[in-house]
Amino acid sequence: MSFQLYKYYTSKNIITLSKSVCIQFILLLTIGCNSEQNRTTMAMPPDEPESFPKLTERNRLLGDLLPERTCYDVKHYLINMDIDVDKKYIKGFVDISASAEENFTSLQFDLARKMKLNGVYYLDQTLKTTRKKDAVFVEFPNVNKGDNFTFRIDYEGRPLEAKRPPWDGGFVWEKDKKGRPYVSVACEGDGAGLWWPLKDHIADEPDDGATMTFTVPEELFCVSNGRLLDISSDIKNKKKSYTWSVNNPINNYNISVQLGHYVSVQDTINRNGVTDTLNHYVLDYHEEVARNHFKQAKTVIRFFEKYFGDYQWWDDGYKLVEVSYLGMEHQSAVTYGNNWDNWRGTRSWTSKYYGIVDGLLFHETAHEWWGNSVTAIDPAHMWIHEGMAVYSEAMFIEDQLGYNVMVDFLLDKRKGIKNKVPIVGPRNQNYWAFGDSYNKGAWIMHTLRHVIDNDETWFNILKSFAVDNAKGHVSTEDFLNYVIHNTGYNYQIIFYQYFYTHKPPTLEYYQDGTQFFYRWDAVSGFNMPIDINVNGLERRIVPTKDIQEIEISEFSVVHIRDWEFLMFLKENLNLSKRDAS
Repeated sequence: MSFQLYKYYTSKNIITLSKSVCIQFILLLTIGCNSEQNRTTMAMPPDEPESFPKLTERNRLLGDLLPERTCYDVKHYLINMDIDVDKKYIKGFVDISASAEENFTSLQFDLARKMKLNGVYYLDQTLKTTRKKDAVFVEFPNVNKGDNFTFRIDYEGRPLEAKRPPWDGGFVWEKDKKGRPYVSVACEGDGAGLWWPLKDHIADEPDDGATMTFTVPEELFCVSNGRLLDISSDIKNKKKSYTWSVNNPINNYNISVQLGHYVSVQDTINRNGVTDTLNHYVLDYHEEVARNHFKQAKTVIRFFEKYFGDYQWWDDGYKLVEVSYLGMEHQSAVTYGNNWDNWRGTRSWTSKYYGIVDGLLFHETAHEWWGNSVTAIDPAHMWIHEGMAVYSEAMFIEDQLGYNVMVDFLLDKRKGIKNKVPIVGPRNQNYWAFGDSYNKGAWIMHTLRHVIDNDETWFNILKSFAVDNAKGHVSTEDFLNYVIHNTGYNYQIIFYQYFYTHKPPTLEYYQDGTQFFYRWDAVSGFNMPIDINVNGLERRIVPTKDIQEIEISEFSVVHIRDWEFLMFLKENLNLSKRDAS
């Protein structure tokens, strides 16, 4: 394969074209919380890629909403934990307050097998439990539908240590540069059950939030989600207890704890005539650099409120917390570990995009809207978290630096797309197509923008979808239905191709004298419109799986606007043959 890339700048767009002779140019390496029964069902492709992992018993128990889980709805978590930093050991209890959705005598909660379960207690009774992998089944006395109840889980153990946080889950036991304890946790991919007992499914957030009390060595400051309610001292045992509270629903994997020699760095933000306080926490020797660096959080928040609606967690606050790993989107307590350089130093290729703002700070804050507020109903739809966060980066770059730079950014992102599995994975299996959820998710959004071909409509869809589904759970089908409702066009087949199959469509084309031939090689019925340039003039065509042709003048130069759409391109001489199938 050989090709050259040429860039032509117009008043609106950057044009990237490929010039090739009988070669395949591959453009890679580059949507209110609805009830389940009200969702449009879109079947998975009949032939799933072999690369989908075999369903394990652990993932079945964690991923499926079995009757032992659907029988109760979590209202509040009360977490009380003693953290022994020297022994890397935790011990405590969790009170789960819930309402009964059905009559039941058994329920399931989740806790990693390596953690010791000391007992489950309800109404002064010790309940019988049975373990299956990381699932714990508890035998209850009769609980009736509509009952509110609370039960306590007593546990302890050495939680899993993360080896590559945040890409794998667990505790992060580190030392700061002065050799002092520096502790944090990240558990998105592996689940919060790694370190505390809960109903570990993304579809059930505690409606009334959570209260977390952590007892730690007295020399360390403890940071968690929400607001700090209390600090108490145990002078005899040289410990302090910190109580934090979240008033809003929160993703289970977002509940976090950070320990270190932290100091508070305060800032204020004025939004619509209202002043809110930002309380960031950083290691003591980074106070000055953080005071300056974290000012950009205000720019980031204002951008998101402009394009996706109000920040939903002001009563719980917004803060950035320094950690030893790259970062995570812990709700109201975004963790940050990007070395204060806006990625200019460690990832030089991003400097032309991220010089104006810290890309990591921006991406993780994006999750306060996409992921924390608008939450996937199942891990199968995690592109809603990650793809929308990356697409938000592109939107910010366009807002600050223009369309052309945004396209360059996305073209770089396209290089990482693998197309190994569908971006929407199998449901009820605790599985998500991790890698392509990011960049491919963003590129699908970019493609939809140009399919709709009306920026006002497109960006209104994104904002209203975020606002209408704030603090709710959604699926890919929900987003599809929203797009259909707001455009009047049925894009189901396009969604099917991009989300439920692993390969983007291929446009086969051939230019022969005064004829330009084209068709889609894609799923049955695929008819996505695209734009081409004929002698510099933009023209929209609507390919199908049937061969079509348009008249062009002799010696015309035809460029396919492949920077607008995620697709493969394939020059095919056979399209000009009238007997071609």
